[in-house]
Amino acid sequence: MKTILIITGILAGSVVVLLLVLAVYQRIALSRAQRQFPPPGRLVSVDGHRMHLNCAGSGSPSVVIDAGNGSFSSEWMPIQLELSATTRVCAYDRAGYGWSEPGPDPRDGAQVVAELNALLRAAGEAGPYVLVGHSLGGVHVRMFAAQNPSQVAGMVLVDTASSWTITPEYEQQRRSTIGFYQVMGLLTRSGVLRLLGPLGGEDAMPVTARKLPTELQAPYLEMLLNPQQYATAISEMEQLPKTFEQASQMETAAQPLPNWPLIVLTAGKTDAPGSNPFNPQTMAVEAQQIEAQKLLVGLSTGGEQRVIQESGHLMHIDAPQAVVSAILDVVNAVRNAQ
Repeated sequence: MKTILIITGILAGSVVVLLLVLAVYQRIALSRAQRQFPPPGRLVSVDGHRMHLNCAGSGSPSVVIDAGNGSFSSEWMPIQLELSATTRVCAYDRAGYGWSEPGPDPRDGAQVVAELNALLRAAGEAGPYVLVGHSLGGVHVRMFAAQNPSQVAGMVLVDTASSWTITPEYEQQRRSTIGFYQVMGLLTRSGVLRLLGPLGGEDAMPVTARKLPTELQAPYLEMLLNPQQYATAISEMEQLPKTFEQASQMETAAQPLPNWPLIVLTAGKTDAPGSNPFNPQTMAVEAQQIEAQKLLVGLSTGGEQRVIQESGHLMHIDAPQAVVSAILDVVNAVRNAQ
């Protein structure tokens, strides 16, 4: 019995030492990654923290892209590159994501929109803007538009979250997503994921990373190994009901909204039970979800919905040309109106 206790103690001590070594390795690796993969855009000071803004191209109106929950500007670089041949395009990382430093909590919509407003002003990126928002980013750009209607010329909502889609199943999915982020946060903080991830090869790489151009994969994966990503994503998901409430109040107060060109892009596929970023599984979107997104068209009398049947929720990855076409259609509509 005494021998067993000694062996158990040695094993436990070894595990503790290993975890400490991995945690130190993780901190060193994060510091090294910051030097190896500098921000492609510029870091702008906003209320005491620096935010990453990457702009390319020239022309008016300027396109401003807000990514979904848990996502950042790298995912939009291929689309941004294509659009920049036609007009000015800015993609940014919300505080706590990508190359942006963490911002104050809670990460609700009002806080995010205030930071985006301050970021664009501090960077000297003037409107009018065509706002592009994916998923949660779509809620943010709707709030921005309600607060700043004179600066907005049009919108593209890419499979955007909406309070009308909140169902018991959606709430269950929200809780499941938070749980996933909590696990990923633990694995990244401890350094375990940095150690074990490469052993899994391509199968351990999220599908989003696999579909990015090769030169973007390494910096993108480094971002996913930063535990701050998951802390930010958790805060946003926890604040989601409050964000929906804020969006509804702002849009109600701003009625009637201007007659902007507006395209609502709706995915024809959604995540199936058991799906995850490493092994996505899809099924057809229910008709009621398509109808719920169609209600967003009512934000403008010039709005239309396009259902992209072949795409899942990550439309900018699954069907980038559909997204590019929608943005260019809105940009051209704004120019024709001007």
